[in-house]
Formats: sequence, C-alpha cells, structure tokens
Amino acid sequence: MREIFHPLTPEEAVRLRHEHDNSAYLAGGTEIMRLGSSVDGNASLIDITALPLQGIREEGGHVIIGALTTLEEIRTSSLVPDFIREAAAFDASLQLRNAATIGGNFALRRNDSYMIPALLAAEADVRIMCTKGEKKKTAAEYFEKRECRALLMSFAVDKDRKGSVKRVSRSQHAHAAVTGASSNGVYAYAVSGSGIAYGDSEAWKNIGYNDDLTGSAEYKRYLASVLF
Repeated sequence: MREIFHPLTPEEAVRLRHEHDNSAYLAGGTEIMRLGSSVDGNASLIDITALPLQGIREEGGHVIIGALTTLEEIRTSSLVPDFIREAAAFDASLQLRNAATIGGNFALRRNDSYMIPALLAAEADVRIMCTKGEKKKTAAEYFEKRECRALLMSFAVDKDRKGSVKRVSRSQHAHAAVTGASSNGVYAYAVSGSGIAYGDSEAWKNIGYNDDLTGSAEYKRYLASVLF
C-alpha cells in the first residue's frame, strides 16, 4: 500500500519529499490516480491539498496564481490574462478542470500539457519552497531542472500580458498533437510524444519529433511550423 503523508507547512512537505526518494506531491491527483500514470504506483504521496496555495489575486501589476488553483478557477477568473485562461479551457472535461491544478500541470512536464506553453511564453515567475527556503525563479529556470523536488507555491504573470495559444487535436477530448503559445516575441511548444521547446519563432525546430497516436512525426513537425 502507498504511504500518504499530510504535511502542515510547505517546509514540512519539502522535507518529506527529500526524505523519501520514491515520492510525489499529491495535488489535484488527475495524473497520479489515473491508469498508466507517469508516477510510480508504489510512490509515497505527500498530500499538499491542505496547504494555503490556492487562489488568484492582483499584486504590484502582476496576477498571482496559487499552485493549487484549479484549471476551472483560472478559466473563469477575470484577473488572469485571456490567453492563459484559454489554455486552461483546453481541458474539455469540467470534472478534470475542477480537480487539475496549475502547479501539477506544470510540474509534471508532460509534453501534452495545457499550461506549460502558455506559462513559458508569458515569461511567468514561479515561487518555490526548497530545502534552503523560499525562492523565486522564472518558469523557464524551474522547467529546465528536470529532477526538481522543490514545492511549487505560486505563479506570477504580468496582468496586462497579451498572447495567443493554439491546440491541434483530433477531437476536443483527445490528447493534443501540438499545443503552442506566443507572447511578446516568445514562443513555446508542447508536442505529444516528442518534447517541449521555447524561445524565438523558430523554437519548434528544437524538438525531436516522434510518431505516436496523435500523428506522425512529419505531421506534428508541420503543425508546429505553421501554428503561428
């Protein structure tokens, strides 16, 4: 049976994550609890749902989004920039949007993520808790550290940030072949079964495209090349 811990503070959650090598944070649970999850079925779970990491507020010209804020809360918020709200709405299931969190969606680094391209293109900042205390990083800096055990606490985005997000899939409920976002000259792409890239308008060239159920490598490379 899985061991489940219920930390009372972010510091305790991070300590537990480091004390147990095979462990994962439990937020919305939409990835951990599904069949075929990328998280080891024997991993200890650190339940962070009781921590005060929810909510959306405006502060100093930025919109602060708690890591436990659900995709549905983001979709319906008048504070969140429109293209980030649109990215949250790409999850066609209301049930999943009411459970899935922005922190979980980003931290999992899945290459069919709804939120990763939008947050990278928005040049969001992230606030994390690690063993050395609370720190602020760019979303890109956090994303590049593949084995990060820090606890995501919140995201900060310029409240007036403008951008565009696009998603190509066979149906509304199917996994996207390609999801992309652009904002202020920054482009980010998540390509199913292939990878994630961000940078200038040619960032899509940095992905190693592979065949999978969403389409062939050639098809996905073409989609990414013309998405914007």
